[in-house]
Amino acid sequence: MKKTTFLFLKKQVCLVQRIKNKYNYRVKKHKDKIALVTGASRGIGKAIALKLASEGAEVILNYRRSKTECEEVLQEIADLGGSGISIRADVGNEDKTDAMFEVIQQEYGRLDILIANASFGIPGNILDATNKYWDVTFNATSRSIFHCALRSADLMPNGGNIVAVTSYGGQRVLKGYGVVGPAKAAVEGLTRSMAVELAPKNIVVNGVMPGITDTKSFRAIEDSDSIVQSVEKMTPAGRLVTPEDVSNVVNFLCTPDASMIIGQFIIIDGGAFIIG
Repeated sequence: MKKTTFLFLKKQVCLVQRIKNKYNYRVKKHKDKIALVTGASRGIGKAIALKLASEGAEVILNYRRSKTECEEVLQEIADLGGSGISIRADVGNEDKTDAMFEVIQQEYGRLDILIANASFGIPGNILDATNKYWDVTFNATSRSIFHCALRSADLMPNGGNIVAVTSYGGQRVLKGYGVVGPAKAAVEGLTRSMAVELAPKNIVVNGVMPGITDTKSFRAIEDSDSIVQSVEKMTPAGRLVTPEDVSNVVNFLCTPDASMIIGQFIIIDGGAFIIG
């Protein structure tokens, strides 16, 4: 190569780099990927959907009742320059979940990321729970993740990522978690088993366990202000978890940088868990 040609190419490379720096250009981590987020209309699910969209993913928003809120999330995604669709489905109902995946199959033909965030449980003591309550809680909390993961895996022929969003209510006895706690524990065991069985298919499965998270739903709880003060005093980080704290970790788990993290649950709580 002639010296003049080399110098010309070097100048061109430098020019491109300067343009990238000027406009904060970077390659988006999930460009051209298709992501499904269950329970995406509010709170943690919404934050995860927005984060994945900001990284280039086409996001499928699943919701059970909050259509208006879901449409608002879609608009926020559009404002970020992204795109997506919304699908109403109760993931605790197998038939409705199957119908949702039929739509995904027809619209996209594949899936790269599943964020199993939706769950449902009514606070109460275990001795007061009825069989119907057990069924509803386990269907919405653990069986829903199992079924969504199975259907997602079928749409991931080239590999993908599955992240379960749960809590450490399955590791500790929490007040009012009589049935929810065992359902959360089931999510842990299920996620680890799926991680082992799906790893050979290049599908990476993990989970996150957020602590008390500052969402509208939490703020609607009676005495939420006193809970905030208590958590801020007890937590080494001195504050509540935000939905964005969770979405940042989930986003990382869906990147190649986390490909050797398999079957793990990352606790996101500012250090509260380790000090009891």
